Amino acid sequence: MTSAPPPDDAGGSGTPDPLPGPEIGPETGSDPTSSLLLRDQSGTQAMVGYTVDLRAGDGRARVFLDITEKHSNRNGMLHGGLMAVLMDAACGFTASMSFDDSVHPLQVPVVTVSLTLNHVGGARLGQRVIATGQATGGGRKITHVTGQLRDEDGALVATASGVFRRISG
Repeated sequence: MTSAPPPDDAGGSGTPDPLPGPEIGPETGSDPTSSLLLRDQSGTQAMVGYTVDLRAGDGRARVFLDITEKHSNRNGMLHGGLMAVLMDAACGFTASMSFDDSVHPLQVPVVTVSLTLNHVGGARLGQRVIATGQATGGGRKITHVTGQLRDEDGALVATASGVFRRISG
């Protein structure tokens, strides 16, 4: 099970507060390679609104999303396509860290060769989901990563298996 910062709902809104930490992104002028908590590093990340957390120091990237109406399917659940986006981000950042943990993952670009997603549960509006990657093997240019997507209570929502290729930056 992944560990996530506990949702704080002191205001009674039903929506967890965002992750603590600095906002890192183009709007701040900050060097993104100096942070291990990443927001708005790509157009997709900014549009979806997820946060990449590399602070654990265990070689696993974690991606957090607080589910709002804009993330839902017609049944009020997290859309399956967005589950794939979260798993791709978590597994991709994990792959970057598996190639060279002495530099920031943004300096080790990878592309997804394949990603298989298995939907095993659901997550509802107002919940936080956490995607976590785990490198399982590979070589100089290719790495294999598995992932899990869990809700804030630890219930499994999806699993993934992916292959990622290191590219020249």
